Amino acid sequence: MKKLMYPALIAFAIATSAFTLVKNASLWKVKEDAYSVKFTSSKFEGNFKGLQSELNFDENNLAASTIVATIETKTVNTGNGMRNKHAMQGLDATTFPTVKFASTSITKTDNGYEATGNLTIKDVTKAIKIPFTFTKNAEGGVFAGTFSVKPAEYKVTKSGTPEVLDFQLTIPVVK
Repeated sequence: MKKLMYPALIAFAIATSAFTLVKNASLWKVKEDAYSVKFTSSKFEGNFKGLQSELNFDENNLAASTIVATIETKTVNTGNGMRNKHAMQGLDATTFPTVKFASTSITKTDNGYEATGNLTIKDVTKAIKIPFTFTKNAEGGVFAGTFSVKPAEYKVTKSGTPEVLDFQLTIPVVK
């Protein structure tokens, strides 16, 4: 029995380490000071900082590709201190310090790619689709995408909150 167990364990170790190497081959790191997460509305515009992500993206293996990203709610910046304070209250930044997106699938489209996944703001999670492009360059590449959110659908209902926020993401990455 032991004679069969050891080869099986060795085969398992080789198989799982090979999978790990393949998975890590497509893991991208965000260039910390170069990314932007901007939003616009009919009332104001601004941005967020505090992006944390796990970008496991392989153009040739989309089925194994995943995107998980969080943004710190307390970093909202509209250029107006009072508006920033109201935005943090609307997001309940003390109770919910992050907004999170986790992909469930990534597909190829005519214009690039589309990440389908779950967006969590406060204690509400909704399925959304984020169209994006990925452009390789000498340093790595750039993910860029746009999507819209209706804050009220996520219980962000503070007075003055716009009906729709349009987000623009530009995320330079390296291996």
